[in-house]
Amino acid sequence: MRFPWADQADNERQNDIHPVLATEIDNFDDYDVVFVGYPIWWYQMPMAMYSFFDKFDCNGKTVIPFSTHGGSGWSGTLEDIRGLVPNATMVGGYSISRNNMATSRSGILNWLREIGMTE
Repeated sequence: MRFPWADQADNERQNDIHPVLATEIDNFDDYDVVFVGYPIWWYQMPMAMYSFFDKFDCNGKTVIPFSTHGGSGWSGTLEDIRGLVPNATMVGGYSISRNNMATSRSGILNWLREIGMTE
């Protein structure tokens, strides 16, 4: 079974289309730390993530990626982000297999503690 959103995402990927983002972040400059979350589709970030990095200047910010995947892990997306925001600080991210989503709570909380994002 094919889904319309999957066809759209595949078309964007194959044709390097950076879609227009539907949401604005009016005060993006006020943030020092930016969590960026995304699924891995066809071994890469969705093209909307490229649109995000095109639109929002992450230079000088701390960027913390997290993702879900179907077994491919990061698939090189950390390197892609580093290339898109070379003047940002990247903090070790967290990636979860779709097979482990239901039991991921403790792993996520441990990761957040490790990177100093919990009280």
